[in-house]
Amino acid sequence: MERPRGNIGEYVYKIMEERIISGEWKPGTKITPETQLAKELNVSRMSIREAIERMVALNLVIKKHGEGTYVNQVTPSVYFNSLIPMITLERDNYLDILEFRLIVEVESAMLCAQRRDPDIIVQLEECYEEMLGFQEQPEKFTVADMNFHMTIAEGTGNTLIIKINQVLKSLLEYHQKVLYEHLGPTGGIKEHKEILEAIRSGDQDLSGLYMKRHIERTITDLKKIKR
Repeated sequence: MERPRGNIGEYVYKIMEERIISGEWKPGTKITPETQLAKELNVSRMSIREAIERMVALNLVIKKHGEGTYVNQVTPSVYFNSLIPMITLERDNYLDILEFRLIVEVESAMLCAQRRDPDIIVQLEECYEEMLGFQEQPEKFTVADMNFHMTIAEGTGNTLIIKINQVLKSLLEYHQKVLYEHLGPTGGIKEHKEILEAIRSGDQDLSGLYMKRHIERTITDLKKIKR
């Protein structure tokens, strides 16, 4: 990679990241010492140190006191962490968030129904009962609603789907509160019951269909409000 005139820190980070992705630096191995890297890339040790700290923050590498820095086991969910600051800054793009949920949560509902984990179904039933009881309490209703959707994600058994929902949880909670303020709980109660019953019966297609209808109805209602 040609050294740029501008952002040296980004240049250093990209080179180090590529060595991990390509397998040149394998999981569990110690990376090249700072002094050697600085000489090799013709940059300051400070630039190397900053790149390493960025990688530590993203869980790409682990620093061991007195031993050096080692490559962590890299998974897709690790790279997703780098998107969190950008996504969080865009938290008022309600329609974008709903469209994202439409893509992810329809398939999640279908997977959840396919796995049909008894413990997950019990948790979904508890979330639904809480939603019924908290219809006049926005904060508690929002938490129960959010937990319902998070439980469906857990019910997929897919580690990446679970991770995506975990890292987006605070953003989605904020989003749910805004939707409650605009739309209230009534439509959501009926739709969540349909989703729950479809998952409980193990009907994948119906679970996906009810989730799709739920989110699409929310998108339609939100567009009416924002006109």
